[in-house]
Amino acid sequence: MKIIKKSINGLVIIKVEGSLVTEHVKQLEGEIYRALEKKNNIIIDFSELSFICSAGLSLLVASHKKTEPKNLKIVVTGCNEDILKLFKLTELDQHLHIKNTIEEARLYIYQQ
Repeated sequence: MKIIKKSINGLVIIKVEGSLVTEHVKQLEGEIYRALEKKNNIIIDFSELSFICSAGLSLLVASHKKTEPKNLKIVVTGCNEDILKLFKLTELDQHLHIKNTIEEARLYIYQQ
């Protein structure tokens, strides 16, 4: 797994490449929580993600819950068909903010 992070005006874009498996979840968790501590909205770009384990799904839920009291947003974008099916199967699509592109995610964050 590879993580690429960039910050733009109070918005952090975290791109995750490869497979998000249990041994890599802590690395992503650190990036997300550091961004939240700095009161940044986050876009997680999964356009190069091929697999996500249950620990990764749990991290997304926990991160989403941390944003609500802080009035921040985490938006997941760029999911392939298999990841989207997994989100639907686990009903995470009803809890997470999911957009097709980074631009759609940016617009969603700034319109809230």
